[in-house]
Amino acid sequence: MNKKWTDKIATGMFTVIAAIIVAVLAGLIGYIVYRGFGQVSWSFLTSPPSSYLEGGGIGPQLFNSFYILFLTMLFTVH
Repeated sequence: MNKKWTDKIATGMFTVIAAIIVAVLAGLIGYIVYRGFGQVSWSFLTSPPSSYLEGGGIGPQLFNSFYILFLTMLFTVH
């Protein structure tokens, strides 16, 4: 085998492995979203978390995630 064929075979194998990993991750994320979408409400997304009571929200964590995403994109583009 020459180097060109070896390179094409290795590239093909890595592409197939990467595609399998992406498919598994997409399947897991899809399953989680499908099963959990009915449990998500607007109050859950916007209310603050509760340390002692059941049913707290994720509002501040969601805001911080988007804030960090925005800052990262701003620093990267600028």
